[in-house]
Amino acid sequence: RSVEDAFQVSFPDGAWEPISFKEGRGVTITKPVLLQWVEEDLLGGSDPFVDHGGRVPVPFPPQEGEAPDQVPPGHWVTYSRRQVCFIAAKSLIGANTDGYANGFLRFLETPAPALGGCTPAKGEFGKALWHLLAACAADPGLTGGAQGPALLVAKASDEPGVDAVRAAADGKPLAGAGLRVCQYGDGAEPLPGVERMPEEACAQPTAEGPGRDFMTGGLDGQGMVDISAAWLGGYTWGYACGLGAGQDERLMVYMPEVFLLSFFLSEAPGTNPQQRNTPQLRQPAWILGARRVVSGLDGTARFDHLMKMNPDVQMSSDLSEVSVSGKTFKISTAQPFLALMSENQDFEFSEGCPGLPAAKCGRECSTRLARDNRLPWQRAVDASCPFGFENQVRAWYRSTALVSYAADVQPALKGVVRSLGTGPWGSGLWWGDSQVFLLVMWIAHAASAATWGQEFPLGYYLYSAFTENPGNQCFVHGGEQCKACLAACGTPPPSAYWLPGFAYSHVDASYTDWGPPPMPPAKACVDTATSCGAKGLADVIAAYKDETAGALWEDVEAVLRGGASAAHVGMPVFDELLRVKASRR
Repeated sequence: RSVEDAFQVSFPDGAWEPISFKEGRGVTITKPVLLQWVEEDLLGGSDPFVDHGGRVPVPFPPQEGEAPDQVPPGHWVTYSRRQVCFIAAKSLIGANTDGYANGFLRFLETPAPALGGCTPAKGEFGKALWHLLAACAADPGLTGGAQGPALLVAKASDEPGVDAVRAAADGKPLAGAGLRVCQYGDGAEPLPGVERMPEEACAQPTAEGPGRDFMTGGLDGQGMVDISAAWLGGYTWGYACGLGAGQDERLMVYMPEVFLLSFFLSEAPGTNPQQRNTPQLRQPAWILGARRVVSGLDGTARFDHLMKMNPDVQMSSDLSEVSVSGKTFKISTAQPFLALMSENQDFEFSEGCPGLPAAKCGRECSTRLARDNRLPWQRAVDASCPFGFENQVRAWYRSTALVSYAADVQPALKGVVRSLGTGPWGSGLWWGDSQVFLLVMWIAHAASAATWGQEFPLGYYLYSAFTENPGNQCFVHGGEQCKACLAACGTPPPSAYWLPGFAYSHVDASYTDWGPPPMPPAKACVDTATSCGAKGLADVIAAYKDETAGALWEDVEAVLRGGASAAHVGMPVFDELLRVKASRR
């Protein structure tokens, strides 16, 4: 199809809002300017892959059997910004890659049965790619056929043993994690004695739009944690043409360079994410050099309907010179992207593990119990249990430790990534205990930060209504502040979250559908104040700030086997942890 026809697929009414980028080359990107640049400069100009004979290089991993993606553990690949723009434009006009069934084009053109057969190219995914091309057209670093800065995809090496991670945590001070907190519209009083995120990375939302959090960006070099499925992009294949679902899926629209690389770097043949065989890059993986081209998305997703091109997208001011395999590249430091998955997907309806109580009810009520931090299986400990605490520590450590990545790319990671920001990793749509997973992150990050040879602080963003599992993160607070946070969750707009219908609070126990239940009495936010403990995050930090990661690991395991075990799920983990610690004085 022609460039004009491709544009009409994504914008059938022809509407396009002209935009001028602050760091652009001084031209307003109107529809005619955009289409002319794509057709004459990008596609009709010098071939960005001329050094490869006009063919797009794709790593073909030497693996036996069918590879889920083209980047094996411990490997990496780079493309230039111009090459990424070129792939986007070629895919929009329907051009394929000979001999390689890339998942990106297949995804754009595959109807989504769950949504009446729309194709992603016709929805927000297609629009986001045109927004990316607008930024490319304005980019002074791409004039005259220049390649521009690089984008780097780096996959973590195979997971280490739990004993190796425990050894890495032993003796490492928890202070080394550099834990800082941003209370983002959580309705609670400021946490006493807890270091706060700087203002450029933590500003409150207003009624009109987002503030600043780890998803909007604002702090140069702050890596953003994508609370990922086993593959980047989540359950978009066949289920989404645009905005919706969880954090992972929404980020694909707002960071189209991440979207493109996540799908392009796989030719897995599947079409059903429930079978875990769709062509999407597997985690854990860093993507450096990608930017938030579209604005409007924060951790609450209350404002993502705004979805506008970001005039502040950085093109040159954020570039850092780094070394990759002995060669020097410029890479954007604006928003490093890290996809990592906790090891508890679908645990609530699994067969459990030895030593855990038998399930007392089916998936529906188990999910509701988990949202209140009251599901016994959330307290699993041992590595022999796939969703046990020890495996969660390993998952975070493996994904964030510098030594998990190839030596060739470690200088680039150190030069681009200066901190890390996260929301409720592990306790979003995977339904983990928010207190347990906060402890997991603190322990594991203290160990992994020590591998960087420089500061690598962790920013924890606390919400009353995160887009996944709204309200549950409030249980990280204690006492009245927990209750205030629950009250602040309120009634998020339906577009701001996705929940199975049976997971809503106050839903009729007989309701088993995935679609939204009658509201009221059902509501999206957790509001079970009886799950609030007496102690909160500030108390835990005060008690353990001078301890080591290994010491906290031992104490958490002790309470998860003792007074806060699966048999005592009514006892909040923080309360029992601090009771046991105080008893040793």
